[in-house]
Amino acid sequence: MNTTTPTTRRTWPWIIGTAAAVGVLIVAAIVYFGTQDGTAAPTSSPSPPTSSSTPQTTPTATDVLPTGCLGGENRDAAMVLSAQQKALRSPSGAVEVATAFVRWLNQYPYPSGADAEKVATTALAAAAPTKDLRAFFAAEPNLSGGLVPDTTEYYLSTVPGVWHVESAANDEVVATIGTGLVVGGVLSPTLKGSITVTVRWEDGEWKFLKSVGTRSTQDLYSIGQAFTSGC
Repeated sequence: MNTTTPTTRRTWPWIIGTAAAVGVLIVAAIVYFGTQDGTAAPTSSPSPPTSSSTPQTTPTATDVLPTGCLGGENRDAAMVLSAQQKALRSPSGAVEVATAFVRWLNQYPYPSGADAEKVATTALAAAAPTKDLRAFFAAEPNLSGGLVPDTTEYYLSTVPGVWHVESAANDEVVATIGTGLVVGGVLSPTLKGSITVTVRWEDGEWKFLKSVGTRSTQDLYSIGQAFTSGC
């Protein structure tokens, strides 16, 4: 792996998966260090899920492009649930819910225990790796992968964010979400995140199933569409 620091931006996708030994949700950050020309050199490149359906990336009469802020500007359980309730059964709606979950999950201070239980109860698909989000946060993971020191306040912004639908079916959509990092209230001009999220339509709403790191931010930002507003 090339460890030369790039002159443009560093990339850091989050990976969420299952730990076979203990069966819990794992959130880790992997830093991709690119070459001097900005070409990313990922440590791993899992294949994105596929679907027989063609992704719908343009609005229809009943659909609009993702705002990146459907549930509102707050980063709490109410925001996630609001996004679920408002999102249409469409790729754009799925992107909105995936984005809301990413915004809620990746922040410090962590979401409250009550918020973790609300999201676990209403926003996780039946086949998600775990339902115990309270215990997950109690383990005090550094969700930035060390880019932000432990106990340092940060969150994600979709104002400079982008999205890309990897695959879409009637009941399952895979989308990659790009965000900016806000540290101590200041939006970083260089740090950006990329995470590929799968959401599934269950009980009349989109729900989070899983996420993996599939694209560097250079790749995502070269093909992704900007959110129409962001927050």
